[in-house]
Amino acid sequence: MLYLIERAKKCLDFAATLYIIHLSICTIYGGWPSSVTWWVVNVTGFAVMSLLGEYLCIRREMREIPITRYG
Repeated sequence: MLYLIERAKKCLDFAATLYIIHLSICTIYGGWPSSVTWWVVNVTGFAVMSLLGEYLCIRREMREIPITRYG
């Protein structure tokens, strides 16, 4: 996600879109997921994916830009 998105503001949107697509495919394939375990696993995965992605993107954005002086 760090290399694909590269912006912290887009991490939540990307994770939400990915999990909505996953829910749609699961619903088409096997019907609406009624298992509590399925929901817990997917909500936890979504939270970890978005928070860790934002953390890594912010860390990357906050790095200093090297400035070289020619002279």
